[in-house]
This record gives sequence, structure tokens and C-alpha cells, in this order.
Amino acid sequence: MRYYTQKLADWPGWTERAVNPVMRGLFRDEHDPELVAAWREGRTGFPMVDASMRALVETGYLNFRMRAMVASYFQYVLREWWKRGADFMYRHLVDADPAINYAQWQSQCNLTGVHPVRIYDPAKQAREYDPEGAFVREYVPELAPLPDGHLAKPEKAPLAVQDEAGVRVGEDYPRPVVDFERRAAETREQFAALDGRATEALSDERVRRRGSFSNRGGRSESRESADRPVDGQSSLADF
Repeated sequence: MRYYTQKLADWPGWTERAVNPVMRGLFRDEHDPELVAAWREGRTGFPMVDASMRALVETGYLNFRMRAMVASYFQYVLREWWKRGADFMYRHLVDADPAINYAQWQSQCNLTGVHPVRIYDPAKQAREYDPEGAFVREYVPELAPLPDGHLAKPEKAPLAVQDEAGVRVGEDYPRPVVDFERRAAETREQFAALDGRATEALSDERVRRRGSFSNRGGRSESRESADRPVDGQSSLADF
């Protein structure tokens, strides 16, 4: 936590704009209020995303993986401006810390220009981390009657299975609001196209220092190195 506090103190812009100037305003003009509302209200048609967003609003808490997943989904899949999502999460977290929240959103959304474009597949997350559907069933109760094997992608459940469970996708629960694979592919292509310019921007010492990059490969500095002042940056001992 002190590491992120240090970063925010050194550059307050973390909460407002992308660290890497090439990434500033990305997706800002492609705003779709209906998609954002679906994300906020947990009705995207992606059960793991919806359960996470409903849990966030209801309890004020999500574990780190689910925070990363919904942030990744917001920017990379819905292709929305990161700050709208980061602000919403910050307002709802009971453990909200501006330094951690906004730095993590920028990291997960690769607004630094060196982090990987990590697009979490909500169905894969459900299969691996909620295989029996306990989390999804708790926060998306309309899907509770479906067999475990269909909770990750309920829209793929045969109509006979839906009828037997008394759950009709498209009526009781929405179909996916976007095509995950298509949106993810478009985003990967866009970030690949921006990579050269984003890398060039890192030649600016101020940009490089804000992101705490240790080398061109994009590996972040270790926590140990973060304890030492770098290029005039404050030390953790100062906080």
C-alpha cells in the first residue's frame, strides 16, 4: 500500500489520466451508456462479471482477481474509457484507497504501455474459480437452477436444459451484451498498433519513472527497489 501511496504522491495524475500519454482518452469517445449500465448493474450476460459487480455493490468488496477481471472486461471487452469504471469501483469499495485502486486499474488496462494486455475470459474464470457455482448462484440467483456445467455460459445451454431448470436465457437472464471473442480480438489489434508509439513515449524520463519500469521488457521494479529513491522520486520511508 505504501508503494502505491508513494506513486500517487509523486504524480497525482494516476486518478485522472493514463500514465502513458499515448493511451490517454482511449475508448473515451466510444462510450455506450447502456453497456456501462449493464456492467454496473450486473446484467452483462457474463455470469462471473455480473456476480462480481452485484457483490461489489451489495458488499463493497471483491477479491483481487475479480477486481482485475471486471476492470479488464470493462476496458478490453466493453471497450470503455477506464476512468468511468475506476471511479465506480472506488465509490463502492469499503477498502477503497485511491492510490491502489487507480494504479491497479491503469496496470490491468495497460495504460502504462508496458503491462501485458491481459483479457480475462469470464467463462474460464467461472470454470476455474467457481466450478460448483456457489459465487454465481449467490449473486445471480436467477441462474441458480441451472446445472453447474452451464453456469459459465448459460446462453449455450440447450433449450431442453433451460426448460427443465425453468430458466430461459434472454428472458430471465440476459444474453451476452457483446461478442467476447470479437471484442477481445479488436482490442488486441488496437493495442498492438499502439505499441510502438507507447514504447517511444517511455523514452521520456518522467513517464518511465511514473510507471516504475526497470527495463524495456516491461518488468516492474521489485518492492525492494521501490524502497530506494529513483530519479528524485520520494522514498517509501517518507510516508
